[in-house]
Amino acid sequence: MEFLESMILVSEKAANIARAVREESHLLSLLVQEKKEGEKNPRFAHDFKTLADVLVQEVVKHDLGEKFPDLVGHIHGEESNEFTSSSGDIFYLRVGTTMNETKELLIKVLNDEIAADVLANTVHSPVSRKDLPDSSLILPNNIPDIPLENTSIWIDPIDSTGEYISAENKKSDGVFTAGLPCVTVLIGTFLRDSGIPVAGVINQPFYYCDNNEISSKHGHIVWGVNYGSSLISSVHPSKTSSKIVVISASENEFIRNCLTESGFNLIEAAGAGYKLLCVIEGIADAYVLSKGTTFFWDTCSCDSILRSLGGGVLDYTKVIQGSDVEDSKLKYSDHGSLCNSGGIIAYVDRNICDIIIKALSDIS
Repeated sequence: MEFLESMILVSEKAANIARAVREESHLLSLLVQEKKEGEKNPRFAHDFKTLADVLVQEVVKHDLGEKFPDLVGHIHGEESNEFTSSSGDIFYLRVGTTMNETKELLIKVLNDEIAADVLANTVHSPVSRKDLPDSSLILPNNIPDIPLENTSIWIDPIDSTGEYISAENKKSDGVFTAGLPCVTVLIGTFLRDSGIPVAGVINQPFYYCDNNEISSKHGHIVWGVNYGSSLISSVHPSKTSSKIVVISASENEFIRNCLTESGFNLIEAAGAGYKLLCVIEGIADAYVLSKGTTFFWDTCSCDSILRSLGGGVLDYTKVIQGSDVEDSKLKYSDHGSLCNSGGIIAYVDRNICDIIIKALSDIS
């Protein structure tokens, strides 16, 4: 339980960083400069959104590694933390032991003391239970102890960075097709010896409250544990089919037609993490992606939660070509190819999954 709680709390610190960049006018101006080619501030050797990604990633590494030494060296993220200064010096961005140390490292990257000060302060501001909605940390007593000596972590620090910058919210049938709600922080764990995902946390830093305004206080958090016989989640999915399948804008036209002819309404949405979250929460029945454009950091956390609900993420190519559903579930690693090269099908309800597989198998 302590490990899961720590994952939840560090996801909220990551969300705080994401919000700080958008809410502090000086930092937002640096982010917005990345929107158009040629507008990049010449003082920076790297774009600001990359730094925000790396900083979130390094915070998760630092906080979890400090609390759970067995994980040191086994916490991985999408981004490299290597930076080159304007003078050509190479160094590695990390979280310092003090706020001033972190600030000095950030100044080397940004050459901007105001931005470095705001970010360093956020990085070193602790997050506790009182900073979250009560429901985020209602953890049952039967959560099993995951063997951390056999566990690795994949982080996607700010999934859907394009939407993070543009912030033009669009919605269709309950699904955000674009905008800040499509941004997620993903932290997933898997067993090194088997590759099975066992625990995951999704934090949606920007989500709509009941008054239809984006919350600026805390993230929307979803978690799940899939270890041994224990299947436990914060989510209680609807048993009613939404008849929605979320897809990417580049999805194959034949696949679109097959799904439509099988009675599904197709919605294009941004962000792999957000599309997977839609399946987890029952907003969509499935997420279908026939192309190898997602990676372990995109799917590990969400796969853990889907499995805790009785579903999972399948290798699209394998299952469409006739492999058993269980044999087609993704396995994770921290070396070799990190791409879900066969594409993916994510689901909760096995019956709906079978309908989708049958429809798509007819064109394989």
